[in-house]
Amino acid sequence: MFPVMEQIIMHLEFLGYEITRNGERTVAKHPSKFNIALLPLAGGILLTSIFGGNENAQRDKFGYLEMINTLNAKAVIARFYADEDLDLFMEAWYPNYYDRTEFGAFLETWDRDCMILATSQAREYLR
Repeated sequence: MFPVMEQIIMHLEFLGYEITRNGERTVAKHPSKFNIALLPLAGGILLTSIFGGNENAQRDKFGYLEMINTLNAKAVIARFYADEDLDLFMEAWYPNYYDRTEFGAFLETWDRDCMILATSQAREYLR
């Protein structure tokens, strides 16, 4: 049996992600989905997608943060937040356990939360 991270990487490759590794961090790139960084954390794996904030995020910080609050209210597994540079982070944590069906359901929910972001007013605030 492969370690959990290896099983998750194989699952993502099966779904069309291209995998690159840099130390503990693994990046999964897909031609039509958000890129995902994977990092072992706290007995599980943290999935992160990062989007650069633009000038509108700086000018309308209140509106930007309100948009992030709305994303968090609608998301199921993802959490959204802005860092000090107003880049937008989308994260979800998955336990250090792999079952194909359960991880598949987790990724479907992640994709659903990605669609919440993609169909939101976030485009006004992101590069």
